[in-house]
Amino acid sequence: MNILKIGRIAACLILASVLPLSAVTYDDPVQIISPVMSAVGGPHVTMNDGFSSLLNNPASFKSAKPEISIAELTAGLKGPVFDIATMLITSDLSNLPTIMQGIYAGLDLLGPLSFGYVGNGLGFGIYNSTISSVASSGPLTVNIKMGEEVAICGGYALRIPLGLSTPQTLDFGMLLKGTFKGLVDFDESALNILNISTAAILGEPFDFISGIGFDMGLRYTYKNIFTAGLVGRDVFSPTLHTLYGSVSSFMSGAAPSGSSYGIVPFALDAGVMYAPPILDTNSFVSRLRFFADYFDILDFWLYPSLATNPLLHIGLGTDVTILEILNLRAGFYQGLFSAGLGLDLHYFIFDAAMFGTELSTEPGLHPVYNVQLGVSFRI
Repeated sequence: MNILKIGRIAACLILASVLPLSAVTYDDPVQIISPVMSAVGGPHVTMNDGFSSLLNNPASFKSAKPEISIAELTAGLKGPVFDIATMLITSDLSNLPTIMQGIYAGLDLLGPLSFGYVGNGLGFGIYNSTISSVASSGPLTVNIKMGEEVAICGGYALRIPLGLSTPQTLDFGMLLKGTFKGLVDFDESALNILNISTAAILGEPFDFISGIGFDMGLRYTYKNIFTAGLVGRDVFSPTLHTLYGSVSSFMSGAAPSGSSYGIVPFALDAGVMYAPPILDTNSFVSRLRFFADYFDILDFWLYPSLATNPLLHIGLGTDVTILEILNLRAGFYQGLFSAGLGLDLHYFIFDAAMFGTELSTEPGLHPVYNVQLGVSFRI
């Protein structure tokens, strides 16, 4: 993509920001699927765990331990994936109508591109994500989404002098984000889902989404025991949708068939962390933390059509590090429990999580259970 195209996209995004909200659509925020965040009840705004918490709170860049991400491969499975796998292996389609009724299943991938640095007040990263999902959209009809996203993020945090005698810190940070996403979204008969070919997918309408935006955050710490944080996510994040007749048309450089504007809704998150001191004589437990957050505080006021039950905004979590190698994690988010673990094997880190997400606006109406496994290479 040359400089002229980038400038054209930037001009369109600025134009989108001055249009009335009725003229735009709501888009999903930039996300990094992470077994670490999923296991502890969400992206807590007080976490400063290096590159894995790059998007949690830009103010944490100041206190985070310096870390370089070389590469990462994380897979996230959603819905009744094991039932679907059994059906595909055995070629027994007798349970297909039952499985497809009210189904939501998918596979998300992060990496292998996952390069960046966090620490000393600086945080930046570039990574790619692949998304795919199958969701019931009617009687024996499913909606299929497949997409690829490349995100570039960079920000800085600074420490605000408090002039107090007790050890307290207050950090402020800002993170800029730019994304490019290609998305295919179409409906298909559930009975024909196994016969979909690559040629058929390439013939579906294609949506190329480009966006810019930024986050702002604050992080207050008292004696490294108590921490409070506040983050404004997507304070200003317009997007531009460029529509093509098919994936093949986009790949061949054909002219787009149309365009539209979107915006990522602003979200205000707040949270606290308690990290009790660990005695130097304790060689078994090296770290213990407890988190409590309330996500998207203002959704009912700013975006009533997107608002959900307040119970779905609560995120609770805890993690404990044992022998500097094993991390045990547990959490509660969107009314569902989560758990996971991590192994720091020096040359690479293995993380795993099992957790639930709620697809409806009320607790317990449409829960989906997920598994995430990841291997990351950090120095």
